Amino acid sequence: MGPSDIRDLLTAFSPSLDLFAMSAGDGRIKIWDTVNGQIQTEFADITSSDAASIYAGSVKGHLSIDYTCMKWLSLEEKRKRKHTSSLLVLGTGSGDVLALDVSAGQLNWRIGDCHPGGVKAVSSSTNGSCVYTAGADGMICKIDCKTGNLLEKFKASTKAISCMSVSSDGKTIATAAAQLKIFNCSDHKKIQKFFGHPGSVRCLAFTEDGQYILSSAVGERYVAVWRIDGAKKKSVSCVLAMDHPAVFLDSRCTPSRELDNVGVSVLAISEVGDCYVWFGNNIEELRNVKPIKISLSLEEISSRNYMGALPAIYAAKLEGIHNPTSGQILLVHGLLVKPSFQKISVHSGSDIKLNFSDDGVLLRLNKSLAKPKKAKDVKKVTALDRANAEDALLPIPKLFDSHVQEQEFQDSSGKEVMDGLVRSSESVSMEIEGTAKIYHLYCRMK
Repeated sequence: MGPSDIRDLLTAFSPSLDLFAMSAGDGRIKIWDTVNGQIQTEFADITSSDAASIYAGSVKGHLSIDYTCMKWLSLEEKRKRKHTSSLLVLGTGSGDVLALDVSAGQLNWRIGDCHPGGVKAVSSSTNGSCVYTAGADGMICKIDCKTGNLLEKFKASTKAISCMSVSSDGKTIATAAAQLKIFNCSDHKKIQKFFGHPGSVRCLAFTEDGQYILSSAVGERYVAVWRIDGAKKKSVSCVLAMDHPAVFLDSRCTPSRELDNVGVSVLAISEVGDCYVWFGNNIEELRNVKPIKISLSLEEISSRNYMGALPAIYAAKLEGIHNPTSGQILLVHGLLVKPSFQKISVHSGSDIKLNFSDDGVLLRLNKSLAKPKKAKDVKKVTALDRANAEDALLPIPKLFDSHVQEQEFQDSSGKEVMDGLVRSSESVSMEIEGTAKIYHLYCRMK
């Protein structure tokens, strides 16, 4: 049974982790409630830029939208402190950037052709009122989240930017193209650049304190940790090994037992749907620690029962760090049609195997629809057409010697069948009588 592949899946948690957005490449965006595990709403056919409702009522043309990245923001209005707007910002392959108000179910704003060639990444600070986008044109755009106005734009690379991340305090921004570069958000000056990824960088993430940047590239089975200190030439500070390349990164910091250091926790999800977690009091300890591997127990599951999508872990978030050796994680796993949301506690040195249950999932193939294994299981049916219709068996007419036999047959077979057979018997009797007359006439002639 081959592993799952979640490279093309887009996921995002709301800032409060109570909602989860997912797009599987079909032009739809599904919003799930992580508390009760039920789907809240679905967005499709986003074609206009007005504030009309876009709750999925029609699915016509939804495949035409190619989403490439997403970021979930939470905006609190100053006049209405209790009111919080949940905004989901998305980039498309056609270069558009749009923002969905999830709570209201409407399209807030849209910027057409913001990045010619396609939007590659979208990111923002923890409590920022603006969002940054990067594209194939090598440009970085700063957009006002509430209005959708383009605030500023600057050139970050002469080549296409594959990934981008903004620090939690909103002061620095990291971009990945041919090189990994760190910029100052205020004046766009380059702070530092790193070399070491031969392939295209797939994911970037700042540590919570902003002192390190995590990166992972296509085809590389490790997570690189870089220290941001302004040095001109800087090699990687730490390498965290994995069995498969990463598609998602997350990090949290916690007070360390050491006075001068901050504990660092790193989470990564591989492209086959396994989750890795590293805990350490510092970067040096993180380098030598063995990761916690969280995976689904799929030994008893046959890939023939699923239509090309095996259960996997395809989203996770470090929800809380108890100490430098343990924490709590929110996991999203199972099948895309009905994901499961689970909070688990993890401890250093203990791998976790999650049980999978497909109760209530409607993706299982019916046995009658499955292809037979052997040729002997195939039932052949001969169709009666003009070529072989003469081989069909016709009903044999019955002749009755008395009315008693006729009545018994009529009671058992029905009136309609009886009428047909009587007509057949009459025609046969006429044929026999005509044949007899011809025979007697022939005999007289002789």
